[in-house]
Amino acid sequence: MKQKTFAMLLFIFSPFAYAHPGEHHGNMLDAVVHLLSEPDHLAMTLIALVIGIGGARIYRRRAAARAQNTHR
Repeated sequence: MKQKTFAMLLFIFSPFAYAHPGEHHGNMLDAVVHLLSEPDHLAMTLIALVIGIGGARIYRRRAAARAQNTHR
């Protein structure tokens, strides 16, 4: 029960945890420009894309192999 309560508190208060100190972006365009101009954000985006593409390829291969086994 304690773990669920702690997880809910983290979920509720997570919007208040800012990644960078100082002023934050006012509109969506500023936020997008910030995400595309910071090297650390670009690196994390690249890592997420590589993991996502790799996971999708593995999933498709397994699904194709499973489909082949059921057709035999």
